[in-house]
Amino acid sequence: MGLKFEPKKFKFGMRTLKTGIAVFLVLGLFSALGWEGLQIGCLTAVFSLRENFDRSIQFGKSRIFANTVGGLLSLLFYFVNMLFDHSVWVTLILVPILTMLTIVINVSFNNSSGVIGGVAALLIITLSIPPNDTFVYVIARVFETFCGVFIAILVNYDYNWLTKHLK
Repeated sequence: MGLKFEPKKFKFGMRTLKTGIAVFLVLGLFSALGWEGLQIGCLTAVFSLRENFDRSIQFGKSRIFANTVGGLLSLLFYFVNMLFDHSVWVTLILVPILTMLTIVINVSFNNSSGVIGGVAALLIITLSIPPNDTFVYVIARVFETFCGVFIAILVNYDYNWLTKHLK
């Protein structure tokens, strides 16, 4: 891979602008409502934003499914981890197994495009659960991924509506 800076390619296109707007909206909404999962919401918005509204909807569905799988497996991790009093061995053994399971479930449902997002959701949630927190923490993180998807779709919808009506 030959890395060479090309000044002509250094520009802010519409997709880059929409990505920045989506991240801004996630940060603003989460901050205003006092939600904790800024990184999850922002990453999901960035992953979900595509070149147009239809592609964002299609990829958003994929992300929602994948994040649900990752979230449900995070809940499983939470309960098993509680059962074994937060032993490091649970994390060392169960997180890799759940990672593989997230991949296999997504691929078996013909959702290969959601694998990275689902695994990211699983890892962010499982590796950031405070030991004394409840399963509400896990549910909140999954909900925050949905918010990121919906904000990305909203940003693309508004852009398409504006371009259609301003022509």
